[in-house]
Amino acid sequence: MSPPDYPKHPVLYIDTVVFLVCVACRVLPPSFQANLLIRVPRKPLEEESTVFKDIFLLPQPNSHAIEGQDDTRPVILHGVSRADFECLLKVLLCRQYGENKGLALSLTNEWTSVLKLSTMWEFTTLREAAISWLDTSDASLYRSDPLEKILLANRYDIKEWLLPSLLALAQRPDPISIEEGRRLGLETALKLASVREKLRLQKAPQDTKQLVVGDRDPAATLLDFTPVIRKVFGWQLPVPSWLTRYDYLECDGFFENNACV
Repeated sequence: MSPPDYPKHPVLYIDTVVFLVCVACRVLPPSFQANLLIRVPRKPLEEESTVFKDIFLLPQPNSHAIEGQDDTRPVILHGVSRADFECLLKVLLCRQYGENKGLALSLTNEWTSVLKLSTMWEFTTLREAAISWLDTSDASLYRSDPLEKILLANRYDIKEWLLPSLLALAQRPDPISIEEGRRLGLETALKLASVREKLRLQKAPQDTKQLVVGDRDPAATLLDFTPVIRKVFGWQLPVPSWLTRYDYLECDGFFENNACV
């Protein structure tokens, strides 16, 4: 006997979707469920993600075999970790109502998970929120790990992070380590080394200066390597808001205190 065909409320009848998170790992804690079903409202997914919107619009063979409709036919997520998916759903579903209203992620790795999946599934608003949080003083990346920001910027196409992070590595006293070079890649590491070598002394009135072999001059931390970074990397990177257009006049030297030397 088929169930009665009652009319559905246009707003308060909520469609849900079931996901199966598959974890491919041989070593797991005893309490950890390798394969886990997750059931969430469908509307936020299709409203904020162009990828899920297109998926849900795909024609289905019949109403009894719709993927994600129930536990027997979930949407299977391959290559997506449970931790990453949980972080994305927390910021997606716990923003307005319920006992977890305003629930915020507090760790850098959690927001990195949101950045990863929001980029992959085209959640524009969540991606912007993740980028904003990771660029604040609450994040461990803020001013303390420019190399990690470069890696994330390249991986997730965050162009506005590249120039400030490259500048921080060019200005610091310590050289680029072998491990950092491996993580950056040969091309980027060599270009960055080229930037750091662009040092010269200018003769002052009634005084002479000469270059000597030794430790890098600490005064290099005050130099603005921005023009050299742009020249060596050949990128049209966004101009930081703290620089005016006069800082980018054509000049063969460096900019220091908004002057060409």
